[in-house]
Amino acid sequence: MLLHDQAKKVYEFLDGWQFELMFVSPLALFVLFIVAVVADPGAVSGALSATIAISPVWIPFFLGSFLLTSWVLYARFQFWFRQEYVLLHIQLPPEVEKSPLAMEAFFIGLWNIGGETTFIDRVIRGQFRPVWSLEIASTEGQLGFYLHMRKGWRQITEARLYGQFPEAKITEVDDYAAKIPFNIEDYATSGSEYGKSGSVPQALPIKTYVAYGLDKNPDEELKVDPITNILELLAQVGKDEHFWMQIICRGRKQDEWYGFYLKENKFIKPAREYLEKLVKSAAERAKSFAGGEADAAKQAASRGFMLLSEGERRRVDAIERSMTKLIFECGIRVVYIAKAEKFSGIHIGAMVRFFDSVRGQDEYNSIGLTDRGNIRFDYPWQDFMNIRRNTESRHLYHRYKDRAYFFVPYDQVPIFLNTEELATLWHFPSSVIKTPGLNRIPSRVADAPANLPTLPS
Repeated sequence: MLLHDQAKKVYEFLDGWQFELMFVSPLALFVLFIVAVVADPGAVSGALSATIAISPVWIPFFLGSFLLTSWVLYARFQFWFRQEYVLLHIQLPPEVEKSPLAMEAFFIGLWNIGGETTFIDRVIRGQFRPVWSLEIASTEGQLGFYLHMRKGWRQITEARLYGQFPEAKITEVDDYAAKIPFNIEDYATSGSEYGKSGSVPQALPIKTYVAYGLDKNPDEELKVDPITNILELLAQVGKDEHFWMQIICRGRKQDEWYGFYLKENKFIKPAREYLEKLVKSAAERAKSFAGGEADAAKQAASRGFMLLSEGERRRVDAIERSMTKLIFECGIRVVYIAKAEKFSGIHIGAMVRFFDSVRGQDEYNSIGLTDRGNIRFDYPWQDFMNIRRNTESRHLYHRYKDRAYFFVPYDQVPIFLNTEELATLWHFPSSVIKTPGLNRIPSRVADAPANLPTLPS
């Protein structure tokens, strides 16, 4: 435990100064090796001899693991390459009177874990379950809602969306990202991927639309919608500027390692451990309140759950409620691209606090920047001669355009969002929101009256 705490302090120190572990670790290992050789060359020689001597044991495992993972990556790439994808543009109804609960119902219908049923499907054929990309894109200030998916899922997806929003207009469009003749000489790019806070379990939800009271369908004038802040940030661009948000998601099934399902649950286990820690902390406080009497201390400890603070009780309720909902594995990405002469650094600050509207007090989780992006290049040693910034700019654009997050051609550890959280981050704003550039159908579509007179032939 002490070693773990010391390692954590070292990591926090390096992270605070933005030293990359992938560069620092090899250097540290090399220095450690030199020190060991100088201090005890016999021990080093013996360790190397032992490693070579048992190589017939560990080399087959190493090669087997390498060949297996390489095959699975290749098979998944082939499967991904064979799929046809479509991008749907969703023009908002002139009046949106439903709460985000309607969008949550849509996501419940979208949750699907089929397509990778057997070991042969997952490992040999490289099949994986459907991946969706929920997007809000501002193209020179004009906002649009988009949904990227496999072509085979289009019909059923449209039916579910029309079921909740019958007056929306859904059309297949060309990819807006691919229309930009992106190159590093003419375009400047800034962006990042986002994750949940690592200090609390991911089962602790963000501040959702329920916390804002939108599940109760309040009067239009009284609605406070967290998506308004996101839309306003995206809309503040002009000619030759593009500001995009993307949530790539898939239904969560269970933890896996290259097609092999694991028993450990990285969503449930940390949540249970966190709840146990809260109750144990309350029990310890109860013991201290009871004083030195053994019976009184034991009785107080048994009532530990009842002695949780108000904030702790809200966290427990939120976690328990979150674990009853369907979960999506998600990757969140925000990218700002502009002609080099039009690039405005003010949007970098906006991206740092892009999701502040879903951040609350300590009973909520938060969404913030990760190390994957080019926003955090603050120190000179992070980016010599803009080499990393230019490389990451290319990656940001192509990963966004390819909707890459799971498996191939880009693989990252996802965050977990339940349907309520997902509906908070991506839903159709009500009619009271007048964000400039928000694309709505001009007028309500109504059927002709049934008693309309027939014109003479």
